[in-house]
Formats: sequence, structure tokens, C-alpha cells
Amino acid sequence: MDRDTLLLMGVIVIVLIVLGSAYTVMYRGVAPSLLGTYTEAQKTQQASRTQTTGTQAAPFSFGDRFLSIREFSVNYDLEVNMSKIGELSVYLKGDKYRLDLSMENIQYTIIRSGNSNVVCSKPAGEDWSCLQSGSVEEAIQSTGEENLRDPVGEGSKLGSPSYNGSRNYAGQKGYCYYAKETSGELEVLREVCITDKGVPVYYLYMEKTNNIITKRIEAIAKTISSSVQDNVFNPPAAPS
Repeated sequence: MDRDTLLLMGVIVIVLIVLGSAYTVMYRGVAPSLLGTYTEAQKTQQASRTQTTGTQAAPFSFGDRFLSIREFSVNYDLEVNMSKIGELSVYLKGDKYRLDLSMENIQYTIIRSGNSNVVCSKPAGEDWSCLQSGSVEEAIQSTGEENLRDPVGEGSKLGSPSYNGSRNYAGQKGYCYYAKETSGELEVLREVCITDKGVPVYYLYMEKTNNIITKRIEAIAKTISSSVQDNVFNPPAAPS
């Protein structure tokens, strides 16, 4: 075997290793049955990394456990198609709730306190401005940020999800549940992982068209706190 052939074989091996690593990252945390169609080798590789849903019994009902404690905060990395685009934070205390999104060029804060809902924005280099909103969901829509997701709100709408095993986030064990919706060729998957106290530590929104993943949005917990100060729910500017 000549030198050029050996070099070519070495390049091929390196490329295969890189592609394998990328595949491992792209499909982390999702059961094999929830993904698109792959080769038999890929299916075997994926099955070895994640547990399938069919052999696991749920440790508790998602609806009974979700938000069972009413005071916590979580800071997440927000990723779109495996690339970090910003940070997301949620704060819950009783009936008060706050959702923050921080990106390179703009920040958003949405606050629910009693019957009042406020949405605030701060473009880079400018001051905060706040407006009244009808609901947290309407406030999210008003930002125009299609990648802004609310792990608490989305978890509340999950209905009767299926169990998908457990994974660790921010040093805590998360119990993961998912639900799928299908409309024509479009399939939407939502997955939420919660602690044994109902705190959401992971959120996934994924779209597939013709069995090919076209969008993947994730909120991945970095830090969790069990106490929240009351002044967190004060808007950064007076609502107009």
C-alpha cells in the first residue's frame, strides 16, 4: 500500500469520527423512536445512547408533579438547531411569574403579577420600555421572537405526555415527558424534563417534515434556585 493511499485512508477515518461526534450532539436527549429515519447502523448507535420509552414506567404523573413547588428560578441556555442564541430565565413565586430572554442585541422581560401582565424590551444601547399585555402568551407573541419559548407555559399545556426516561441537568435528576402532534406532513414534538419537585430543567420543541428534523429549540438548565426575591417581579420601567 503506497503512501498516498495511507494518507487518503487516514483522512476518511478522521471525517467519519467528526461526523459521528456531530450526530451524537444533534440527537441528544431524544428517544430513538422520536427521531427521523436513519440507517440501521445509526439506529443501533442512537439506541445505545438513549433509553426507549417502551420499557420504562413513569415514576409519577407529569400533571400531578409539574410545578408542585411554587417558588424557584431557573437559568437556561437557549439553543436553536444546536447553536446557543442566548439565555432564558424563569422565576416563579406563588402566582407571580417572570420570563427573561437575553440575546446579543436585545433583552426581553415578561412579568405576570396578579391580573397584570407586562412585556418589556431593551435593545442594545437603549433604555427599557414596558407595555401592558393581555397574557404571558400574548406578551411572548408581541416580541416577534419565534424562538422565545416558555418552559413553564409549555409544560402546563403538555396534557397527557408519555414518559421518556431520566437525564441530569444543572446537577439535578430530570424526569422527561413528551407529547407529539401531527398535521399532514408536519410532526411537532414537545418534551419537558422536571425534577421530583416539578421544576422544569429542560424543554425541547422539535418539528419534523417528511420525517426530517427542520427545527429544534431547547432550553437547557444551567442553575436552579429555590428562593426568589419579591423585587424580581418589579418591571424595569413603568408600563405605558
